[in-house]
Amino acid sequence: MKKNLSLCLLFYSIISFVYAQKSAQNLTDKSVRFIYLVSKDRKFNPAYQKGIEMAAKDIQGWYKKQMNGFTFKLNNPIVEVAYSNKAASFFYSNPNGENKDQWGYNNTFAECQRLLKIKYNDPNYIWVIYSDGPGNQGMGGGGVCIMPEDDLLGLIGKHKEQPEINRWIAGLGHEGGHAFGLPHPKDTKKDADAIMWTGIYGKYPDKCYLTEEDKAILRKSPFFFDDKGVNIAGESKKIAEYTYSAGKFVKMKNTKTNEITWIETNSQNDVFYFSETSQDKNFYYLKATNRPIDISIPINNGKGFISTDGGKKWSFFQNFNKL
Repeated sequence: MKKNLSLCLLFYSIISFVYAQKSAQNLTDKSVRFIYLVSKDRKFNPAYQKGIEMAAKDIQGWYKKQMNGFTFKLNNPIVEVAYSNKAASFFYSNPNGENKDQWGYNNTFAECQRLLKIKYNDPNYIWVIYSDGPGNQGMGGGGVCIMPEDDLLGLIGKHKEQPEINRWIAGLGHEGGHAFGLPHPKDTKKDADAIMWTGIYGKYPDKCYLTEEDKAILRKSPFFFDDKGVNIAGESKKIAEYTYSAGKFVKMKNTKTNEITWIETNSQNDVFYFSETSQDKNFYYLKATNRPIDISIPINNGKGFISTDGGKKWSFFQNFNKL
């Protein structure tokens, strides 16, 4: 029995590796990668793969209309398949974090990190993972969107309570929006029909929308392009670079809009984005995107500082060297 189990696990590992190698030949940088994660005690369901592909194309077209011709790229194949050595029940029942509602997300992320090397704020990919784990808590943020079996059933019209497929495409648009950095609307009454609020229920595709705040965020996105492959944010030029012991901050200026963006990369290959809020004779002041962090970088070489309370209190962060 142990021998058969070992052979089974080896079989799944080989399939995952071979499929990943095959898929990698057609991957496109600055794109959205859709993953169908198959648990070890579930069979590959072609209807699920087709449902994910249908939803990916549909929501891609919806964003294109909302953004006046700009949208995200898809890969070939549009849906990659990965095989887990974990049972379906594991993903939403294995304790992983203080909040039980996040166990499915955390377990699925960890498994796809092992299989596919996914990471938060990947500079090349937005990750959308559909797991056949029996859960109902889809979540997105930091460049990663994870959806459970509930959404797979919805995409093929077999959800018992909500059989309307458009509701589940809109759900992808909502959680995928979080992965792109979109928040819930500030005024939830005014924008009740926004896709980032309750517009996913019975309003998609024609009666839900992106708010102007959503569009402003996406106009800065490195993942939105027109049909000619031109990025919505235009080209950016490096105008300054500051290194520290474990990484660097690069100041970029958009040649189209003159907007300034700071990009941090570290030794773990994590990527974080910052806006420049102000500067004085000594420091540039930066605010992180989607994180409660402020950084002050010395205009000349020296100490930089960090704040987690909106700039009220500052503590030493890193020594910086200007290149």
